[in-house]
Amino acid sequence: MRFRKSALGALSACALASAVVSATANAERQAPVSRAAGSTAVLLRVPAPGVYGVNVTITNAPTRRSLAKLRVGSHVANVGVGGRRNRSQLSLNAAIRGRVLVVHVADRYATLRLSVSAQRLRSLAAGHNGTTAGSTAGATGSAGADSAVTTAAAVATPPAPAAAGVPGPPGDPASWNQVFDDEFDGSSLDTSKWSTGWYGSGVTAPVNSEELECYDPAQVVEGSGELDLNLIASPESCGGQTRPYTSGLISTAGKFTYTYGYVEVRAWLPGSGTINDWPGIWADGQSWPTDGELDVVEGLGGQACWHFHDPLGAPGGCAAGSSYTGGWHTYGADWEPGSVTYYYDGTVVGTITTGVTSAPMYLILDLAADNTYGGPLAAPATMRVDYVRVWQHS
Repeated sequence: MRFRKSALGALSACALASAVVSATANAERQAPVSRAAGSTAVLLRVPAPGVYGVNVTITNAPTRRSLAKLRVGSHVANVGVGGRRNRSQLSLNAAIRGRVLVVHVADRYATLRLSVSAQRLRSLAAGHNGTTAGSTAGATGSAGADSAVTTAAAVATPPAPAAAGVPGPPGDPASWNQVFDDEFDGSSLDTSKWSTGWYGSGVTAPVNSEELECYDPAQVVEGSGELDLNLIASPESCGGQTRPYTSGLISTAGKFTYTYGYVEVRAWLPGSGTINDWPGIWADGQSWPTDGELDVVEGLGGQACWHFHDPLGAPGGCAAGSSYTGGWHTYGADWEPGSVTYYYDGTVVGTITTGVTSAPMYLILDLAADNTYGGPLAAPATMRVDYVRVWQHS
């Protein structure tokens, strides 16, 4: 969740051929201190509408590692680039209804080169829309040995109803001991467990400076058996500037941390059909990214996504946001030595086994506003939370 970027760059470099088309562009990075995202995009013109096999190659400077945000039409992927081969590749099928496909990549700290080629596979079937992972890539693409590639279609969409899974940690209940619990059944936030804002008191700046909201304790409301984090279109000043939105964030920083265990949150994310704004349920170490970041769920591009950030990347995946809007759902993560397994509504949606750190983490819940990486920006909006529970092995 902390790994956030800003505005898109300009489109550049396009090419056209009769059967195979390709395009290439570079992205020059701004200084890391600015927290602004460098980005590049290619506008790929095709001779006719249809379904195209698209191959994307992202090349990084030698010895550098980075995490790039890749968009191919409506397809979204987080792509780790770096290591000995200093490149990552992704193959997928794209349905192009017009004659243009936009491929965009953005990252914070590296100089990236983006190359795209496409070959027409067949005519566009009636009713087909959007971008799907190529069958030969197993819906996950491909990458160098030192890279992590995650696509929005990496895992099949789990069943939507909250009743599909049983709340609580996996396995034998007797092997778990609950170490943290807040049912939010009071009339105000329990400040022995939570603080409002991002590292400060009162109104605070957001996690990253490019976000569009300030965090205000007034937008954290507990009552009627739930916690509400409200996002409103109300300008407020924080971090030395005025931002157009105000929202709520709570964290257990300085009050509760855990190393390994199962965290579960029952929440109602904003949106209908797609997840609006940028809600997040996550955990973070004291020194980012060395101590890791565990994203239980965050709304990225309108989808429900999970990741684990470490110094070398952020492997993870996403599921369609339509399965996780319009009702209550449970989001859980079982953090064990060397692995994290993610459960949505009691069903496993993904497992990460690389880069999993072991430093203590604290919990964060927030509702951010963003023009690039969140879903459709809508305000007023509310992320509702029924409970937060953490178990560790007995």
